[in-house]
Amino acid sequence: MTVRKVRRSQIISPFGPGAIIDLVGESFVVEDAGKWRGPHVPIDFPRLAAYLKVDSLAAPSPRWPIPYYRFPQWLFCPGCRRMSRWSYRKEVANTAPSCEHCPGRKQLVPMRFVAVCANGHLSDVDWARWAHSEIRRNRNQNQCQRPDLKFLNKTGVGGGLNSLVVRCGTCDGERSLDGLTTRIGLRQIGGKCSGRQPWQDPRDASACSEQMVAMQRGASSVYFPTVESAIDIPPESAWSTISDPLAALKRSDEFKFLVSQPGYKLAKQMIEVAADQYGLSVTEVEATLAREAGDPRAPVDGGPENIRPDEWAALINPQAEHDYRDRFISRRADGPLGATGGTASGWRKLIADVVLVDRLREVRVLTHFERHTMLEKVPSNLSVDGDFLPAIEVFGEGFFIRFDEEALVHWERSGAVVDRCRKLVERRKNKGAKWLPAPTPRLVLLHTFAHLLLRNTAFEAGYSTSALRERLYVTKSGKGPAMAGVLIYTAAGDSEGTLGGLVRMGEFPRLGRLLDMSITSAQWCSFDPVCADHPGQGPDGLSLAACHACSLTPETSCEVMNRLLDRRLLIDPEVGFFKDLAAMVDGAPGSAL
Repeated sequence: MTVRKVRRSQIISPFGPGAIIDLVGESFVVEDAGKWRGPHVPIDFPRLAAYLKVDSLAAPSPRWPIPYYRFPQWLFCPGCRRMSRWSYRKEVANTAPSCEHCPGRKQLVPMRFVAVCANGHLSDVDWARWAHSEIRRNRNQNQCQRPDLKFLNKTGVGGGLNSLVVRCGTCDGERSLDGLTTRIGLRQIGGKCSGRQPWQDPRDASACSEQMVAMQRGASSVYFPTVESAIDIPPESAWSTISDPLAALKRSDEFKFLVSQPGYKLAKQMIEVAADQYGLSVTEVEATLAREAGDPRAPVDGGPENIRPDEWAALINPQAEHDYRDRFISRRADGPLGATGGTASGWRKLIADVVLVDRLREVRVLTHFERHTMLEKVPSNLSVDGDFLPAIEVFGEGFFIRFDEEALVHWERSGAVVDRCRKLVERRKNKGAKWLPAPTPRLVLLHTFAHLLLRNTAFEAGYSTSALRERLYVTKSGKGPAMAGVLIYTAAGDSEGTLGGLVRMGEFPRLGRLLDMSITSAQWCSFDPVCADHPGQGPDGLSLAACHACSLTPETSCEVMNRLLDRRLLIDPEVGFFKDLAAMVDGAPGSAL
């Protein structure tokens, strides 16, 4: 029996709708949220739903399995090397496919390559056509009607794709995989886009003229998810708002039904039941319905770009009093950098404020995904009447550091700083990485600092690095409020959140030690001087002085997948924002305050 499980938090990322996932030697693609079975679990977050222009957010029911589709369907036996195209009709619950020809019935292995197009469509490679596309040695090679394919290793030709061959046992036609992954590889065999996702019915296919390209199924360009997340902030996060009878009424399915069906013949009876259930008068329910029905999808100013400014305002203005049941509880740290001694005076010039977040609720939503060159966005819910987006909610804690705006503006206007970041600006443009934020000096500085802070927090607080996350608050192109802050937080699926250990890292003297350790670690890398002087590291050279030994974190912790990093912007004698502090702390990791 094969047990296939993923954690609930992974249904948004990295294993959200459209993603390919390998489980115990099998390969599946996650079906879109419109295929979820059973009643959905509503995620209450009206502000985020309004920004994303959808009716609601929802998670799958924990009592119903999430639908996965076996993909690629072309499998081969590691024993006899026979290939077969699997079908859902052959599926047996909790059983992996096995070879029908081998005595031991070995488990079949999925083919390594799949076909994708710029419009986000995904399909199997046509291996039968590929095997018969080589220059013919006889007239029958391109005329085989019932191919019996094998996936073989060819000896004496090295270890590349040239050594892998797909051969037809019926007519002996064969072709190596050499050239398969080129831009014209599938075009040469007349491969056309199916216009759909593997789990969709052929009737759902759309006309698509984009050329299919073969890629390894685990390649990063096969799946680019777009996840929007937001932290629940006052007044919506306050218990007084959550527990308000009218707010509870608006969240109910019955109320939403009455808004969408104002002429329903049993509306009067439903209103009376709702009034009794929520402790309201019939008049109050009718008045609320009238307001909502007048404009049920009232437009909300702005969109996802407003999420961070909203949170910034809540973080820099902690409330004086909280109910212990509030979903967002924060307080300003008392003397976060101490009065005197050590590097505290230097930090006070650069850090304007520290806020401890004892409790937070975050909602993460998968809006869409893209593939290959990201020409089109594929919705995470492909159903015709899809009125919700897949989401999860997590609860946790953290600490927030706000930098001094005046000091930061003075630094980022330096010609040397601008010139150094211009390399990343040009590479982002040349590589077509528009999904990345603009690499302004402010962004690269705060992002790199957040990584170093996160890594050292893991050492000190006892969390694994993958359990921590960064959240950057950076002014974008002069739009919105001036923001320069970093939130380091952790979150769990349990409604009780976490245990408070991370909040304590924002208190003095722990924070002072943590800040010093972060600056110290920026000065030292086991790959220096190669790392410090490298002209471009990481995918497409979109990081400068940053590598696995000094700055990178798990991709689940990073907002931009370990790109746009440069520790020299922190401590370099010419362009470093913290260069004066760097001269004050010791040069070995872990130096004490």
